[in-house]
Amino acid sequence: MVSATNVSVARRAAQVAFAVFFCFTCGGIIFGFAALKPVLVSEGVYAGLCDNGEFGTDQPIPCKDQDIRLNLMFTIATVVTNVAALPIGFTLDQIGPQRTSILGGVLFALGCFCFGLGTRIPVFDSYMIGYVVIAIGSPLIFLSSFHLSNAFPRNSGLVLSVITGCFDASSLPMVAYRELYYVSQGWLTHRKWFWGYAFLGLAVVAEQITLAPRTVYTRGDDTTKKFVDGLANERTTLLCDDHTTYSTRRQAVVAEISDRPDFADDPPSSLILYAGNADQSKALHKTLSGDPLTGKLFGRSSMTQIMSSWFWLAAIFLCIHMLRINFYIQSAHSQLLFYTGDPTLADSLTMAFTYLLPLGGLVGIPFVGFLLDKRSSRDAILVLAVFGVLFGALGMSSAVAPQLLSIGTLTILRPLMYTAVSDFSAKTFGFRTFGTVYGMANTLSGLFGLVQWPLDLLVKLPLDGNYTPVNASLLVFGLATSVALATRIWLGTKSSVLVLAH
Repeated sequence: MVSATNVSVARRAAQVAFAVFFCFTCGGIIFGFAALKPVLVSEGVYAGLCDNGEFGTDQPIPCKDQDIRLNLMFTIATVVTNVAALPIGFTLDQIGPQRTSILGGVLFALGCFCFGLGTRIPVFDSYMIGYVVIAIGSPLIFLSSFHLSNAFPRNSGLVLSVITGCFDASSLPMVAYRELYYVSQGWLTHRKWFWGYAFLGLAVVAEQITLAPRTVYTRGDDTTKKFVDGLANERTTLLCDDHTTYSTRRQAVVAEISDRPDFADDPPSSLILYAGNADQSKALHKTLSGDPLTGKLFGRSSMTQIMSSWFWLAAIFLCIHMLRINFYIQSAHSQLLFYTGDPTLADSLTMAFTYLLPLGGLVGIPFVGFLLDKRSSRDAILVLAVFGVLFGALGMSSAVAPQLLSIGTLTILRPLMYTAVSDFSAKTFGFRTFGTVYGMANTLSGLFGLVQWPLDLLVKLPLDGNYTPVNASLLVFGLATSVALATRIWLGTKSSVLVLAH
């Protein structure tokens, strides 16, 4: 690990800038499938599966088998990118962010080249293979950039929100390609686009070799020893007078706490503070204004962290919220058509949604950064709970205004959810095990996302197209998991500071 203070501000700023650029252009382009699909249909990708074996590029409407194969390509890629989070996280923990990013850049370039190759024979489908390889390379690049939030410790939340926000907006390059394809009247084929895009993967490799840090930046509090050795300088301040009574009092309190059966389960960052005068009160207020969650499980093994209630509550929270968001993305047009009853209006709202969803990641950066830097993790989770209720309740309205508000709420909810969970993981578990722990949470949420298919069948068959029962249930589950996680944070941190005053 390296301290950010040992690296120049200009170099750190350049590292963050490149990370932001690569997250925007490479971090999640597979999620721009909705914009890419019409281009692929126009180019006749998988058109050979149609009954007549013919396909005209003047009418970008896929036949049934072609549509199924294109959707299957996207489904497999999204499952792989989430399930791969755990091995990617383990790789990140073992070889560090620099080598992980280099691996990601190489795979991303190979995936783009393979996809642009456009070869489909019984034993080799370059479209499927290429898209899946891109889905693996992208998170290798994205997850490796998280530690750069510590490049500027005082604004770590803002940096993390910018990185995550650019990942949320990374479907925009595919939207831009769709427009360029039609403006060029088909000249900019998917082969030209993806072969050109492969150079971005090589640029990632070049940047990692020449500019990026070889090891992660540290807050200075990422191990138990550093917590103990640096209590006075990091999160803790020992405020006491030199009087014998205070010394005796302190020893008695420490002895009492040390004798507790659950003392071994308490983090080494638990505090005992003494406030005796005005200056000490100011210092005490400054100490308490920080996020008490930081360092809760620092220094523990990844297995210990994964087996804790902190991890499982956060993982369940992530599973439910990702299911809610992805289920809406998958069925946005059908839901809007069901609730408004107007096909034209549903088309307009869906088009607005496809543009607003990635833009929300950028627009929400200041809000998300402020929330994570200035407020506690508990407050961030409670804000997520409020946004989740608004999104769910407004989205079940038949009026246009509530539907627009629901879409707007979702565009902020999505980046806030991703950033809050990653921020929670970094603060609670530390960066030494971040890749494994955060990767496990994403893997579980990816597997849980398979529930989308039976939910879709439930709506289309027994419920006859009625989305309200499913949406109402997801709203309740989302609120319950938010409250549960916020309560765990509150109960787990409120006793970490003991104030003694005379």
